[in-house]
Amino acid sequence: MAGATPSLETVVAIIENARGSGGYNSTVGNTEVGNILSEWADLPVSKQDKVRPSFVSKVFPLVFGDNAFVQGSENYELQRQVPWSTNCWLEPEVIVTPTTSQQVAAALALCIFFLLKFSVRGGGHLHNPGFNSNAGGVVISLGEFQQVLLSDDKSTADVGLGLRWLDVYEALEPHDVAVAGGRIPTVGVPGLILGGGISFQNSQYGLGAMGVSNYEVVLADLSIVQANAKENSDLFWALKGGGSNFGIVTRMEMATVSNVIFSEARIYAPTAYNDLVEALMVYHESIESDDQATLIWHATGDAILLVYVYCSPTETPAIFAPFLDVPFVQTFVPAGNRTVYELVQAVASVISPEPMLHEFRTMSSRPSLGVYKAIEQARANQVAALADVEGLVITTVFQPMSSLAMKRSAESPLGLDPVGQQWFLAMADWRNAADEERVRAAVKTIVDTAESLAKEEGVHLEYKYTNYASRDQDALATYGEENIAKLKTVAKKYDPHGVFQKLQAGGWLLSKVGKSV
Repeated sequence: MAGATPSLETVVAIIENARGSGGYNSTVGNTEVGNILSEWADLPVSKQDKVRPSFVSKVFPLVFGDNAFVQGSENYELQRQVPWSTNCWLEPEVIVTPTTSQQVAAALALCIFFLLKFSVRGGGHLHNPGFNSNAGGVVISLGEFQQVLLSDDKSTADVGLGLRWLDVYEALEPHDVAVAGGRIPTVGVPGLILGGGISFQNSQYGLGAMGVSNYEVVLADLSIVQANAKENSDLFWALKGGGSNFGIVTRMEMATVSNVIFSEARIYAPTAYNDLVEALMVYHESIESDDQATLIWHATGDAILLVYVYCSPTETPAIFAPFLDVPFVQTFVPAGNRTVYELVQAVASVISPEPMLHEFRTMSSRPSLGVYKAIEQARANQVAALADVEGLVITTVFQPMSSLAMKRSAESPLGLDPVGQQWFLAMADWRNAADEERVRAAVKTIVDTAESLAKEEGVHLEYKYTNYASRDQDALATYGEENIAKLKTVAKKYDPHGVFQKLQAGGWLLSKVGKSV
């Protein structure tokens, strides 16, 4: 990290700047903080590793007051257990919850000064351990960034990165607008969008990241910059799917969209699977000429949940007719026009609050009836083989994507093939950490089955959606060599010493592309 470590004077100045931004520990002067930093800087490198935890546990509360949670302190466990997946409940030395971009810069400055591993956490809805937490380092939580601010003309919304999507839609509801954000209420804002972001409006506008008009970013040199089409445009491009490789995003401005949609949700018996995947093949063809429709598909051994969405108010759209002709068990959301918030709120009512372990794994392909049927057989086989695993549910998720959605996402680093396709997610939930190896192997078998048949049929696509990918899948590499090279150039420009590659504890990092995990 030679050359990256800020001087003591620089760190103190950044802390002073952050102090003036509000919500800070104003009872402690910079002299006391400076003395601690000076004491650390005077230590031989050979001793720093041994005493680093004691320095960290002392300086962060001095700087951040009640917004710093050190191991053993009050409310540390509440903060540690924010992540959605219990396999991400790691034990950082401190969790800090800054309230301004300047305070984020101060937290990052301390991490660099002490050479601390750090993680950045938004909503915490990740399944890969180490991506939003770590053991023994610092978690910079954006949970206090809760604002949703509309522009005067209601064309853009400044969306807080500590929010989950249900919160965003609720805040926008009184203003009769929404944004092209997440469909699952508990998913956080930054993780979804920095990975590209599946939304209801994929075919209309491209992935969610395409609706971002401006990012505010804390860079490795501790400056705070704007990235948009006119300012730092290369960084603007890189953030539309390039993840956490370039800085800490502290603000996003997103284009607003209509908030009134048609929706319906039905629950089908597992025996309807074959009829439904045949309807899915027809639907793939139909969305090539209709950019309003979107579909959510979740299937387990107990039931199949399909959510039909049309992104403008209408009568029941004919595009869903092949599904609606299949006998179903019950209506979960009745057919009708409602707001995005009302639909996402309904989805929230069926999400279990029980803490569980989770595993995701993904692949993509052109539409294939054979692949869809092979996936269900593989899922059933693996569930049977793991009948002794407590609480196990394996869900298969198909996300149909039109060529329109791919073409409208072209101004991004994702490297998407401009053809109709499906993004497949195999998702497992279970209770006991002792079963992790077996469960992950089972999920891998399901996805391997799908990939093998897709390759055999000539419909396999390389792209892997990072938000669906397992930690060993090297998903970033599927963006293509040209885009990876361009992303590395951008990262080198804005982080020349590799702070986000070397000190960031985990995530889809450019330094890991092409390397086994």
